[in-house]
Amino acid sequence: MKKHSIIILMTLIIVSCSNQKDSSGAQEISVSILPQKYFVTRIAGDLFPVNVMVPPGASPATYDPTPSQLASLTKTDLYFKMGYTGFEMAWMDKLAATNDSMTIIDLSDGIDLIMEKKMQENIHHADHDHGHQHGGVDPHTWLSPKNVKIIARNIHEALSLKYPAHKEIFDTNLEAFLTDLDSLDQYISNELTNLKSVSFFTYHPSLSYFARDYRLDQHPLELGGKTPSSAHMKKLIDTGIKNDIRVIFLQMQFDQKNAEVLANETGAQIVQINPLDPEWMDQMYHITEKLKEYLK
Repeated sequence: MKKHSIIILMTLIIVSCSNQKDSSGAQEISVSILPQKYFVTRIAGDLFPVNVMVPPGASPATYDPTPSQLASLTKTDLYFKMGYTGFEMAWMDKLAATNDSMTIIDLSDGIDLIMEKKMQENIHHADHDHGHQHGGVDPHTWLSPKNVKIIARNIHEALSLKYPAHKEIFDTNLEAFLTDLDSLDQYISNELTNLKSVSFFTYHPSLSYFARDYRLDQHPLELGGKTPSSAHMKKLIDTGIKNDIRVIFLQMQFDQKNAEVLANETGAQIVQINPLDPEWMDQMYHITEKLKEYLK
């Protein structure tokens, strides 16, 4: 709490020195994570600069913005929040306080959210338990083409209301993006049919919505944001051997020691993925191709 107060105090000092939009009058859009920048630019093109609050390599679960980042929000007209990332849950009120005229749009509106369940040491239904296990809402809504169609429409609506002079461009870009999303969705559905297995491991349970959409079973190592206990590791090893799980998805920012133990015990292969990839579409194809490779 003290750390937050210091950051806010430093921010107020910076803002008091330059509490205005830049001299060019440029309109800026801000987002929380890198995939959102991809979504916004698919609709808005290069009409506006897009400011990303959580930088590459940082975790949206724990990131604290710098005073200069908070001060930069004085130039923002629209802020698109993802909805339920730890960064947003901790900081959204403070972000809003930096700029009274900034419109905040929740991109999770209209999405069928997955509710996380409270973490317990013994999970009796792990095969169908796709959440983080620590309460609240699973925040990884963007890792689902079906969800991103809703996100795209939310962005389009907000941009059209804020900048009506550009609505024709937004309309055209939305249709092109939705066509690409339909193609991606169809590709994933086709590739992930008639599989030998439907189960996969992840370190961090980021593919909950993807698993729900395409009838897969995600088995996370991490529970409640914590490294797996010995009991949970044993359960995962037994599950992996029983279900012949052959792939462990590991996000680059997580320690791979426990994933290596699981791989050694089950024969599964560790595959790096990046849920925060700025090239969102490429990452979705990559995840699909790896699932097909190891589940067929």
